[in-house]
Amino acid sequence: MQRAAPADQGQRERVRRLVTAAEGDPLAPFALRLGKSYFWSSDGRAVLDYRVRLGTAVVAGDPVGDRDQFAALTGEFIAFAERHGWRVAVLAAGEQTRLLWAAHRFGALSIGRDVIVAVNDFSLKGPRFRNLRQAVQRTHNAGVTVSLHAEADIDQQLAADLLQLRARCHKQDRGFSMLLGNLLDGTHPDALIAVAEDRSGRRVAFQRYLRSGLDGLTLDLPVRDPTAPNGVDERVIIDVVGWAREHGLQWVSLAFAPFADLHETQHRTLGGWVGYHSLRLLDPWIRVGSLYQYLRKFDAMAGQRFVLLRWRQVVPVALAMLLLEFRSTPARVRPRA
Repeated sequence: MQRAAPADQGQRERVRRLVTAAEGDPLAPFALRLGKSYFWSSDGRAVLDYRVRLGTAVVAGDPVGDRDQFAALTGEFIAFAERHGWRVAVLAAGEQTRLLWAAHRFGALSIGRDVIVAVNDFSLKGPRFRNLRQAVQRTHNAGVTVSLHAEADIDQQLAADLLQLRARCHKQDRGFSMLLGNLLDGTHPDALIAVAEDRSGRRVAFQRYLRSGLDGLTLDLPVRDPTAPNGVDERVIIDVVGWAREHGLQWVSLAFAPFADLHETQHRTLGGWVGYHSLRLLDPWIRVGSLYQYLRKFDAMAGQRFVLLRWRQVVPVALAMLLLEFRSTPARVRPRA
């Protein structure tokens, strides 16, 4: 069984060009995470990213690039993996890509929904946004201000302050399919950084957003001091949505609501009830319920995301995915040179 070599800088730059041209895929920027390997279509116009753990090649999200190449690309990758003795699975596949893998006898398990704010249609007016509107107003009453910066324009002092805030609030890095890494080190200069300060000028929260194609932003990393005024996360998002509207973007992705369908109260099946109460028991550790309640304030649930696998391989695939998503590495505080 062979191991996959991580991509070099030249390959990542090729992927970056495809991400820049991607259409409507909020997870496309995460293909640039360091340590991933790439498999290219024969003409180089599409690519998928993956890592191998425990003999399983885990693909992250959907391919990036020319959609007309996706069907052939998935089949070619399966053959490539089999030649190397790897199982294949997909983490966080979208609804359309799920059908391509289904043609190769991959089963699907829904694991959540995208959360995508359509910026031109979004407004805080109306009863459905009452809780969100109140949260944002509390931050105004508390004197919170929000500033937005291109990552390339952030000076050394602000970078050091933000990295220290992150180190205090996020002791570990976790993630494979929806976490980019390389914060404030010059790797992703076009990222948008939204910084919240309290009335005294203390930096209490920040969020990083990644450009996805020509028309979208994707939330990568939210950081919040536990002592920050209530509602500061919501306030930062609302200000980012306003910035996106002013700059001609169409959508802002708030990443992902895990197991959102299990939290819906209508038409819940017996299996749904079992899954819902299992999540409630685990919530003190994984906090899925509180994340769902936070994201539903924006009324922006979108398409489903799936784990795709061959059912007879469920145990080794689950172990490989858990290692990739939840194995922790220390958060590094490294200001730019």
